[in-house]
Amino acid sequence: MWLLPCFSTRLCYRFHMSLEELKTQLAELPKDRQDEIAAYLVHLRHLRSPEIAAEISSKIDDNDSANWLTLDQLREQWKD
Repeated sequence: MWLLPCFSTRLCYRFHMSLEELKTQLAELPKDRQDEIAAYLVHLRHLRSPEIAAEISSKIDDNDSANWLTLDQLREQWKD
C-alpha cells in the first residue's frame, strides 16, 4: 500500500496491484464494465496520439454521406 498526498490536507491510500492481478480482476468483471474500461483505454490511447484525434475529428465532421460507412461495413472492418 502506498500513501500519497491528496490535493486536500488528508492522505490518500493507494493499493499497488501487479499487471497480472489487474488482468485477473478485469476478467472477472461483468461484460458491460469490461466494455466501459476498454473504451476508456482506447480514449487514453487517442489522447497520446494527436494524429488519431485529428483523424477522428475530421471523420466526425464529414457531412458527405458518400464517405460514411454502413454498420455492416464497419463490422467487416472490425472483424479482426
